[in-house]
Amino acid sequence: MQVPTPSPAIRAAVESYLTDLEKADQFSGVVLVAKDFVPFATKAMGYSDSARGAPNATGTNFNLSSITKLFTAVAIGQLVDQGKVGLDDPLTKYLPSYPKAAGDRITIAMLLAHTAGTGDYLNDPGYLRVRDSFDTLAELIAAIDVRVSAGAAPGAAYKYSNTGYLLLGAIIEKATGRDYYDYVTEAVLQRAGVAGGFLRNTEDERSLRGYALGYKPDGTTNWRVLPARGTPAGGAYASAPDLLAFHRALVNGLLLRPETLRKLVLQPAPAGKSAPPITSAVFAGDDVGASAVFGMSDKGFTVVVLANITGQAQQVADRIMKLIQFGS
Repeated sequence: MQVPTPSPAIRAAVESYLTDLEKADQFSGVVLVAKDFVPFATKAMGYSDSARGAPNATGTNFNLSSITKLFTAVAIGQLVDQGKVGLDDPLTKYLPSYPKAAGDRITIAMLLAHTAGTGDYLNDPGYLRVRDSFDTLAELIAAIDVRVSAGAAPGAAYKYSNTGYLLLGAIIEKATGRDYYDYVTEAVLQRAGVAGGFLRNTEDERSLRGYALGYKPDGTTNWRVLPARGTPAGGAYASAPDLLAFHRALVNGLLLRPETLRKLVLQPAPAGKSAPPITSAVFAGDDVGASAVFGMSDKGFTVVVLANITGQAQQVADRIMKLIQFGS
């Protein structure tokens, strides 16, 4: 059986770029580029723990920041497949205590697509109170303001919302009767072959699972600003091979029915076009000491760039996607 590969010219261009990137010694993380789920360019650079001299490796787990939202969205899609959730259902069907005037108008689809009008819990004073200690999603949600932002209206406009994805996490708990973390770990991550997940931000867990410590541009660590663990909106961990496995699972129908996959709209549509399916889109996340890009193409390309220094992944991913003609 012939192994699918890109053209020799594309392979050579990507390998040359990664060699130059390594020589420049200004990137810390992992790059993986695959065609039809077969990697053809992989490079690990920098340190997962610079003080200990521990290098990053292909299988190192990195903080995914907002790419975590994909796991939450897929879990919602699974519940649509099972008839437990409808994309047009109102929020109040699952969370009846939510303010009724807005909650009756907010749909599950609006929460997924960032058009519900909800805000960003990371800026909420209540989040800072529980950030280091919350154990359940319910504890986190109880501490913050999850209402529609002042001046916003459900369905009126796209406005990126971390809080909206916390509410989706609560909907998953209501519809399944299970803890969000347990359900998503079992039904989404393990099924897709993702070995990382919602690892707790503790030194013991880091030593056990080997995830990369994050660094600010000044070289100090992000250890004190991380939450107790990730949430439905951000902060899960995965390796580059994990995300390749996740892409494969999506395309092969292991996680969702194809028709449901097409209905999960997470990004605004380009002008004059319909919104792309999540398997033909690029997802990115940036946080303190975490930078990640996960690109999936209908041409069969997967591009994963995971970095443990703030703001490093996007530029590298953009260059690679241009070299492989990712979206053309």
